[in-house]
Amino acid sequence: MIPDEAYMQRCLQLAALGLGKVQPNPMVGAVIVHNNSIIGEGFHQQYGQSHAEVNAIQSVNDKSKLAESTIYVSLEPCSHYGKTPPCADLLIQWKIPRVVVGTTDPHQKVNGQGISKLKNAGVQVKVGVLEDECRFLNRRFFAYHQKKRPYIILKWAQSSDGFMDIDRTNGHREYWITNKEMRILSHKWRSEEQAILVGYNTYCNDHPQLTTREYPGNNPQRYIMVNKGIPYSISKDYNILPNQLDEVIDTLYHHQIQSVIIEGGRKTLDLFLQADLWDEARVLIGNQKLGQGGQAPAIPALPDKETAINHNLLRYYYHV
Repeated sequence: MIPDEAYMQRCLQLAALGLGKVQPNPMVGAVIVHNNSIIGEGFHQQYGQSHAEVNAIQSVNDKSKLAESTIYVSLEPCSHYGKTPPCADLLIQWKIPRVVVGTTDPHQKVNGQGISKLKNAGVQVKVGVLEDECRFLNRRFFAYHQKKRPYIILKWAQSSDGFMDIDRTNGHREYWITNKEMRILSHKWRSEEQAILVGYNTYCNDHPQLTTREYPGNNPQRYIMVNKGIPYSISKDYNILPNQLDEVIDTLYHHQIQSVIIEGGRKTLDLFLQADLWDEARVLIGNQKLGQGGQAPAIPALPDKETAINHNLLRYYYHV
């Protein structure tokens, strides 16, 4: 017999296909198994559209088998009416006798209620299969509902000798630390998050578009941090935020932004690093040397194992 973990792994593969398309909803995958064979699969494909459980059930050719099947779901089935009806009710309606759940849903309108509804209807429920992996996949969703703030990704490129910006004393000139392939990767990352943020100096110096123009994905909402009391001129296509972290986080949270990628500059990145207000760091390192210019930020030493676990340090190296 194939173990529950194998089917849950397939749920995770399916769920990940919704990255960048379902926010502020979580990514969810579902697999229906009958007599040790998969008879249906589905995932949440687009915000406002059918959930994973609905798509999986619709994919089953012989619906009579559902009453003898197990459905695997990477996140607890919802129990409330939103843009779609409760998935827990749907599973009960189709008399699916066994439900295996990766992890509970932290949303206050669910948070165990979907599981309770299933159990009260006589459904056998198993919870916690590949729980860490399921939570990590939806780390943005969990951060937003548990920490009451967006999941914060710091991203920058630096030269091999530790500089992220050229010496601008002789005026602005275009330069690249990495290359086109890394720019495409950066634009892919942008498409996966709901918002992108830079400081006002970066906006003025580099005139960044902050779009996904080199990758076929959704553009994130664009935010610029500006010091209070300083005159500024910014295109209406950008959202303005004060240079105060508490206000930044509060505004993004109330805008229902579950994830934001911070692309600089140095002062803006340091604000988040020094306040220990970040979840992930992505550093692209080119192999050329700049010799002088703006120093790249330094990721602070994490004081203990628990703190280290709470930060996902992803370091990407590129060599020309």
